[in-house]
Amino acid sequence: MKKTVFVMLALFAAGAVAFARGGGQPSSDRPVIINFHTASDMQREVDPLVTAFNARNSGFQVQVNYTPNDDYDDKIKVLVSGSTEIDAFWIRNPAPVQQYISNNALKDLTAYMEESGLDLTPIRDSTLKGATKDGRYYGLPTTGSCWMIYYNKDLFDARGIPYPVNLTWDQYLALAKQLTYTEGGKKYWGGVCPPWVLNLGAVAGAEYLTAAEPMPLTRQYSQVLYRMYVEDHSHPDIGEMSVGTFDINSFFAAGNVYMMINGDWTFSLLETPFQYGAAPLPVFPGLPGGSSAGSVGFFAVSARSAHPQEAYKFIEWALTSGEGTSVFANSKAIPAYPTKDAQATYQRLVSVPGVEYRFSSLINQEQTTESYYASLADAFRQEIELYLLQEQSLDKMFSNFYALRKEIIDNSR
Repeated sequence: MKKTVFVMLALFAAGAVAFARGGGQPSSDRPVIINFHTASDMQREVDPLVTAFNARNSGFQVQVNYTPNDDYDDKIKVLVSGSTEIDAFWIRNPAPVQQYISNNALKDLTAYMEESGLDLTPIRDSTLKGATKDGRYYGLPTTGSCWMIYYNKDLFDARGIPYPVNLTWDQYLALAKQLTYTEGGKKYWGGVCPPWVLNLGAVAGAEYLTAAEPMPLTRQYSQVLYRMYVEDHSHPDIGEMSVGTFDINSFFAAGNVYMMINGDWTFSLLETPFQYGAAPLPVFPGLPGGSSAGSVGFFAVSARSAHPQEAYKFIEWALTSGEGTSVFANSKAIPAYPTKDAQATYQRLVSVPGVEYRFSSLINQEQTTESYYASLADAFRQEIELYLLQEQSLDKMFSNFYALRKEIIDNSR
């Protein structure tokens, strides 16, 4: 009896290894279902990705579950904390990855990567860092991003004004104020800037929310936002952007906005009745031109997944194979793992003037990888929003944030 059990276990292990290498399939007649969760904003990329993967695999199939973007992060936290109905999922940026790792919510993928022979050289020292801890890997990066200026070429041409290329923040604010006016009963905005990364200009200079006081770039960028939202009101303020279903791309596409600050995902989402161009993000004096910020998302496997090996096979194919990365590139997204197929696809599809600045930008990640960084970002958002709503002073904002930061860091030890 013991010998029979040993043989059965050996056969099962051999089959598992063969499957990890791509040489086998689950033996059940019914395919294994891999439940993959992501935000609704990813549907344009993920739908064709899952379709392509399922078409080439019969032993297991990926079933995608979408959650509205604004609700996604909260829902995922609940799912990974107790549900076995989630196998793989998208994580928005590095900070929550580190939180999930600390909470033992992610499957360690290192052995799977070693077994498959995946070459990590192109990403090990860059985008993969966000999903790395103590030399172990807990996810693979999806697509990289870069914040830029987008501008309405038709409006600039009609006014005979040079395009907004290589500006400082002061130059950008002055131009936006000049281009904010009402004509024929219609308001024209100098720009629109979403309140998603409220220390964006500081991050472009590699100053993070962990920086020592007095955080000069963070302070300067807070004042930049106050000028554009409140003093000059050359951009819709945070109250106006929180009303209803405000969509920044639709707002810009309406044709009465000169400039928009947004990420390079705009190339895949923006549809306009006019010609538009792209330019580098404004910088503070002393920073290299082209300094910007960006983020990278990750696909990871839940520690509670009943099918972690199959889930890993999906994310490795999606994020590192020529076929998988080309699907992302075909949606005008830039894969974090560079493949020749994806690069050729992207260059063929995107012909917006200024797109080349995306590849010459000096990109700092939006967040650092401390497990508590997401909590710092939440605390900073709480305080700067009160400042931008004119409910507290700049000095009070920073005083409150420093106190909250100390408490968050102390509690993390």
